[in-house]
Amino acid sequence: MLGKNNKNKKEQSANFRSKFGFLGKLGNYFNPEPQKERVLRHEDFNAAGDVFYASVSAGYKISQRIIVIILIVFLLFSLITNFNHITYDNFFYILKDFVAAADVESTNYETLSYTSNPRNFFALYRGGLTVANPSKITAFTATGRQTINSSVQFSSPCIKSSDRYFVVYDISGTTFAVYNSFARIYKEDLEYPVTGACFAQNGNMAIMTRDIDHKSIVHVYNDNFKKLFTVPSSTKYAFDVSMNSEADRLAITYFDIGMGMGRITVDVYNLSGKEVTDIVIDGEYVLSTGFISENIFAVVTDRAVHLYDKNFEDIDDYYDYGGGTVTGYRVNEYGVAVAYTVNSQNIAIAFDKSGNMLYNENIDSNIKDVDIFGEYIFFRTDSGVVRINTSSFDEQQLTSGQGDMLIYSEDTALICGDSKAEYLVFGE
Repeated sequence: MLGKNNKNKKEQSANFRSKFGFLGKLGNYFNPEPQKERVLRHEDFNAAGDVFYASVSAGYKISQRIIVIILIVFLLFSLITNFNHITYDNFFYILKDFVAAADVESTNYETLSYTSNPRNFFALYRGGLTVANPSKITAFTATGRQTINSSVQFSSPCIKSSDRYFVVYDISGTTFAVYNSFARIYKEDLEYPVTGACFAQNGNMAIMTRDIDHKSIVHVYNDNFKKLFTVPSSTKYAFDVSMNSEADRLAITYFDIGMGMGRITVDVYNLSGKEVTDIVIDGEYVLSTGFISENIFAVVTDRAVHLYDKNFEDIDDYYDYGGGTVTGYRVNEYGVAVAYTVNSQNIAIAFDKSGNMLYNENIDSNIKDVDIFGEYIFFRTDSGVVRINTSSFDEQQLTSGQGDMLIYSEDTALICGDSKAEYLVFGE
């Protein structure tokens, strides 16, 4: 009886294909009966078990074919919608950027050399170093290989970097340019000077400028450099900007002349450019702001450290410097670090990404700069760099020349001078 039913189904399937052509063949492609028949021919179970396992096998086979069709449709859709971006140059850029990004970290070298200039500006990018001065942009990979050495014309260049790109802009000019590991991939000329920039981890970018009708404008771009939205202000001067890692919050620090009474505010916007809240900073000057985690926003001023939760409410009483003078500060994804002097004492404080205090101690040396990386806090002094483990309070000091301090890892610091960067490697 079973053989007779299978024979009838074969005849029906053949008649269907003959009658409906392509549609018939497509229907047969998703028909589970042929797979059942193949199982029934090769298995030697009893009739009931045979049919059951044949049905399961046919189900898996049809699921596999459906996934293949979905993949083909997705690939065709992607090719059609991105056809204009499929060029030889883009394939070439992807390949070269992949090779450059694949360089592994290495500290087998002691220094990196670049064009000597007292106005060099430095930033870390993908474990390597980028250098910008009024005439040249230079980039090194994590292994010390130079991948960019481009001539430019800047007056006062600055660099902001992320894991994907770095942007170079001129605070005295109107141009900004975005680079990956080996080449410039985007450039834009604005009507007025670029006064600041920042990145989110996904590659979204914010650029601060102004125009004839507004005291400040912040343009927000996606990772393909398409403008998402613009935040203009007719009465407030923007002087700092930051985005969280998810790129769904933008914080702009303004000097608000308002009703003739100057004050500083931090206005927070969502991804559509709508203001969701603001923070008023009375009687203090903001030095730096940043999202140290998805739940904590930090504001470092000349008088105190303020920490806010994800709703931008104070999470604790702010930390006051007691009238001290700030000598160094850093806000990054690891937390907040501030150094200051008060009553002839050098004091350093640090908070982790959860807002908990990591460190609050007197330091014997004069502190020129401070940074935080994981559970370590770093100080640049007159004679070199000091590293302190905030858990064990173990302290190490290495002698170096003078320059800007960048923290490469928990055990490596860079001192970037006018013409070379010196690597300082701490022991375990």
